Amino acid sequence: MPGLPIAIVPHPVAKLLPDEVTAIATDVVDEIIRLWQSDAAELRAEFKDKEPPVKKRLRYKSMFEGNFSSPDAPMQIKGPDDLEGVNRLFYSRGWTDGLPIIPPTPERYERMLGDSGVNPSELLALIEPRQGQATRAKVAINAVMAGCLPEHLPVLLAAGKALGQPALNLKALNTTTHPCTVLALISGPINDAIDINTTYNTFGQGSIANASIGRAIRSILLNIGGGTPGILDRATMGTPAKFSFCFGENLAENPWGETLSMERGFGPDQDTITLCGVEGPHNVNDHYGKTAEEILQTIGGTMCSPGLNNSYLGGEIMLVIGPEHAEIIHNDGFSKADIKNYLIENAFIPSHALSEPQRVIMRQYVPERLLEDGDQGARIATTHDDIQIVVAGGAGRHSAIIPSFGNTLAVTEVI
Repeated sequence: MPGLPIAIVPHPVAKLLPDEVTAIATDVVDEIIRLWQSDAAELRAEFKDKEPPVKKRLRYKSMFEGNFSSPDAPMQIKGPDDLEGVNRLFYSRGWTDGLPIIPPTPERYERMLGDSGVNPSELLALIEPRQGQATRAKVAINAVMAGCLPEHLPVLLAAGKALGQPALNLKALNTTTHPCTVLALISGPINDAIDINTTYNTFGQGSIANASIGRAIRSILLNIGGGTPGILDRATMGTPAKFSFCFGENLAENPWGETLSMERGFGPDQDTITLCGVEGPHNVNDHYGKTAEEILQTIGGTMCSPGLNNSYLGGEIMLVIGPEHAEIIHNDGFSKADIKNYLIENAFIPSHALSEPQRVIMRQYVPERLLEDGDQGARIATTHDDIQIVVAGGAGRHSAIIPSFGNTLAVTEVI
């Protein structure tokens, strides 16, 4: 948009206190007022001669190069007949995650939607940050592109609704500099019905359901929500989990017989999807602990990093316990509540790992976590709501910590 007046606001503002953000805003107010009050023609000429600050390696130079996201965009476009040509076109338009896609032809789109008689234009949610309209039709198109099968669509329709729940805070998740993504946790009999992997390599490759459902959610965030890297998605580093992060709860090897979905009030025979705004998983390797306390001590130590958003913003941390760890912990008589109590009381960020600026920000946001009366550092969790417990994975003495964005809450929808 040549000639568009832009006032540059210095970055970053993350982890700054309100008065520091106010100082940054104050410094730019005069320029904003000048742009409002000056002659439009003179401003246009001034800014036509200016190049906006764009990183040279960004693939997308502008949000405005195509009109295919506008409200009156055509329902169909004519594309190349060959797979390579379609992928070149979609990649150049910024409609892919960088991997090859399945062309969403009318035939594939109709097959994905099926003959249920539902209205394809039904609105499921507005997807932040662009507030794109997630209709059944658009979800189906992104499902085709991601390689989903028609039996996966009900999961994605539920995910579409969940993405619109305010508690998830999707606008922040889809635009932050933090390396976070949307995790999809599938629970219920549907795991067996559509072959969701809940056991060996549950976070990894090898399952078409896990891979394509997770990828389709990312496609929805990109194509409907507008989360284009370097434009509205401002992740500094990103994470491989942004390609796909979908897995299922391993109820068969859960010694407590209660999934996270059941803890959240849903029945054992209900199929649900729970979305969480998270980082990638952090492995917990404990091949030596013989008791619940010994294993939980290792888990607690892995949780306690000062670099997590949870350290100063609070919020939920997911603990995915592998079946072997779960069996030992359960056999020692620990309930899920006991696990949470142990971690609340014993999981500390050590004092030497906390800088004074971090202490300042923690006093502002989570003062109850700082332990100032000794050399004990700060708690990573203070309530049961801060810790979500899931059993998943296969054999082996491993579990995982999945930190969250902090300022986000898990949301669940029935499939």
